[in-house]
Amino acid sequence: MSKVAVVFHSGYGHTLRMAQAVAKGADAQLVPIDADGNLPDGSWETLAAADAIIMGSPTYMGTVSWQFKKFADASSKPWFSQAWKDKVFAGFTNSATMNGDKLSTLHYLFTLAMQ
Repeated sequence: MSKVAVVFHSGYGHTLRMAQAVAKGADAQLVPIDADGNLPDGSWETLAAADAIIMGSPTYMGTVSWQFKKFADASSKPWFSQAWKDKVFAGFTNSATMNGDKLSTLHYLFTLAMQ
């Protein structure tokens, strides 16, 4: 059976609800990014052990939240050692309005996954 992790930041609870639905559908473990942009203890190990990582962030001002960006920047350590090579990635986002440039956020997640 594949191990799936959903790593996400939620500022107001909307992305949390999406992450919970994604995790339920994928039988995945939730890995929340806190208000300071940090992961809970043991989360890097959870992500390393996962076969697939699903990333979620709200769209703020046309891109991911700064808390998610902090996580993304910190992921340069597993990137450098190719620890996430051959994993499957996916992503999701939401915003308060119909516009909000969610596509640019999804593109950011796609680019991050390709790293």
